Amino acid sequence: MLERLVIFGIGYVLGAQAGKKGLEELSQTVRGFLERDDVKTVVALAGGVIEDRFSSRSEGLRVA
Repeated sequence: MLERLVIFGIGYVLGAQAGKKGLEELSQTVRGFLERDDVKTVVALAGGVIEDRFSSRSEGLRVA
């Protein structure tokens, strides 16, 4: 989930700067990039690290 939000955020910022035609080209490039096995591995590892960091911090918090 967090991985998708990060990817969406990056795509949004870059797309907003590129315009409609640039966004289509950027979208194709990003899809090709994200389909690579090495990129999938890095994204999965980074997502796991981020989730571990946030879950360990939230364990000490109590909901009121």
